[in-house]
Amino acid sequence: MTENEKYLYDHFLISIKSGFESLEDIINDALEAVEDEGWESEISEEWIRETLSREYAKNEAESKLWEHPTHVEKLHKIFDKLNTEKILALHNAGYTQSEAIYDVQDVWKDIEDEGVKPIGYCYYHGQDLERVITDGVLCLGFYGEKEKNDKEAILIGRKVVEAFEAEGFTVEWNCSASQRIEIQNFEWKNVFTSYDEVDEKWGYDRAIELMKE
Repeated sequence: MTENEKYLYDHFLISIKSGFESLEDIINDALEAVEDEGWESEISEEWIRETLSREYAKNEAESKLWEHPTHVEKLHKIFDKLNTEKILALHNAGYTQSEAIYDVQDVWKDIEDEGVKPIGYCYYHGQDLERVITDGVLCLGFYGEKEKNDKEAILIGRKVVEAFEAEGFTVEWNCSASQRIEIQNFEWKNVFTSYDEVDEKWGYDRAIELMKE
C-alpha cells in the first residue's frame, strides 16, 4: 500500500466504521478525493471499490458478533434522555466545533419556535467521531442556556457526566466550563442500515421531538 493509498484507506475506514454512510456514497467520496488530489494514475477505481467493499463487509460481519447494548447504543439512549430533560443533545453535529455550535444555535431556534425552552446543550462533532473511532475517547462539548455563564454551563456538564456514569462509562472532566467532557475507553461499534434509519435515529428532528414531549 502506497502512502497515498494508506491515507485514503485510513480516512474512509473511519467513514465505514461510523455507520452513518452507505458503501456506494463512501466509494464515490473516495473517487472524488482521488480526482481532487490528482492521484488517478496511482490509485485505481478498482482498488478503491475492492478495498472499501472488503472493509465494509468486514464491519457488517463483525456487527453480528457484538454484545448488546453496545457503547453506541448506550450513547443513543443517553442523548435521548438528555433531550427529554431539555438539554439539546446532538449527534455528529458538523465537522468542527464552530460548525457544531452553528448547528446547535440553529436547532435551538427551531425548538424555541415550537414553544420549548432548552436549558443547555451537548454534542460531538465529526472530528470527535474520528477521534473516538481511532483512539477510543469520545469528547463532548456542552454549555448552558446563557452565553458566558460558566456556573450554568457547569451544571449542564454535571448532568451530562451523571448520565454517562449511570450507564457505566468512565468519564474525565475537571468540572470547569472550559474543558470538554471525555468519555474514556469508548468502543464505537455501529453499522449502516439505511439513510432513513440514520435520519430517524440520529437526526436533529429526533432531538426536537423528544424535547417537545
